[in-house]
Amino acid sequence: MSGVSTTNEWSFRDEALAATHRWHLIVLFCLVGGLAGWLVSLVLPSPHRATKELFVGLNVFRSADDRNAVEHAGLPISSANDYKNWQMSSLNSVIFMDTVLDETLSRLRVVDPYWQNIGRQDLAEMLHVYWRNAGKWRLVAEHEDPVYAAQAVIAWQDVIVEKVHASVAHAQNAQLISDEWKAIADQAAQSKGQIAGLEQIRGELLAWRNDLFGRPADQVLIESDRLLLQQLFDQTGHANPWQASLAAFPPVGSPNEAYIGWIERALSLLDTQIQVSQARMDEMDRWQTDLAESYSDASDNSLGLSAELLVQKISDRKLEQITVRSTGVAILVGAAVGLILWALVWLVTPALRKNS
Repeated sequence: MSGVSTTNEWSFRDEALAATHRWHLIVLFCLVGGLAGWLVSLVLPSPHRATKELFVGLNVFRSADDRNAVEHAGLPISSANDYKNWQMSSLNSVIFMDTVLDETLSRLRVVDPYWQNIGRQDLAEMLHVYWRNAGKWRLVAEHEDPVYAAQAVIAWQDVIVEKVHASVAHAQNAQLISDEWKAIADQAAQSKGQIAGLEQIRGELLAWRNDLFGRPADQVLIESDRLLLQQLFDQTGHANPWQASLAAFPPVGSPNEAYIGWIERALSLLDTQIQVSQARMDEMDRWQTDLAESYSDASDNSLGLSAELLVQKISDRKLEQITVRSTGVAILVGAAVGLILWALVWLVTPALRKNS
C-alpha cells in the first residue's frame, strides 16, 4: 500500500524519445500538408501583381493663401501639416473617382476585348495604392493573368497623371482668379470710400450755398469763412478735375454772390465726378460677379487639389510584376500546417491515453 505506481505519469522526455522513433509520421503529416497546399494553389491560383510608381510633391508655403483647398475641405487648415495631409487624402480620393475608373476602362477596352465584360466595380477591386506621405506612391493592379494586371496599372497610371494635371491647372487658374478678385475688391473698397467722401463734400457745399443764399448778395465773405470753403478742395483727392474751379475761386474781398456762382460750378464738377466713380464702382461689381462665376467653375474642376501639387511618372522605374503567392510558398505553408497538426496530435494523445 505504501508504493504508488507511476507508469501512467506523462514524461516529456519519454514522449519526445518515442516521437523520434516515429519520425515517419512527422514526415507523413508534412507531406500531406504540402500536398494540400499545392492543391489549394491549383484551386485558388495566386493573383499576379503589377506595380507602377508616381512621384508626388507639394509646396506647402502658400497653404495659408489656398482659398480653394480651404473651401473644399470645409474646415480651417491651421498648419502646413494639415494642408499636406488634406492634399494627400484628396489625391487618394481623386485616383479612385468614378470618372478616373471609367476612363481607365474605356482605354483598356480599346487595348484588349477582355475588358468589354469588366465593370467599374470589378476594376476598382483590382486596383490599390500604397503611400505614406508625399514622395513615392505605388500603384498596384492584381489579376490572375499577369498581362491584364500590367494593362490595368499602366492605363490607370496614365489616366491619373492626366486627370491630376488637368485638375492642378484648374486650381492654378482658380488661384489667379482669386488674386484678381481680391485686387478688384480692394479697388472697389477704395472707390466706395471715395464716393462717400465726395458725397460728404457735396453735402457741405449745399449747406454753404443755402447759407450764402440767406446773406446779402453784395456782402463781402469774411476771411475765415472763405478759408473754410477753400479747404474743401483738399478733401476731394482729385486734383485734376478741380484745378479749373480752384483757379476761378473768388479772390479776397469778393461778395457772397461770387461764391454762390463758384459753388454752383463746383457742384456740377462734383456730381460728374461722383457719377464717374459710381459707374466705375458698378463696373467693378460686374467684374467681381463674373470672376466669382469663373472661380466657382475652376474650383469645381480642380477637385480640391492644390495649385502647388506635382504628380508625375518616375521615368526610370519600369513595370514591376510579381506573384503574390507562389506555389512553393503554398507548399511550405501546407507543410508547416501539417507539422503543427502533428504536434497537436502528439500533445493530445498522452492525455487521451491517461483518461482511458
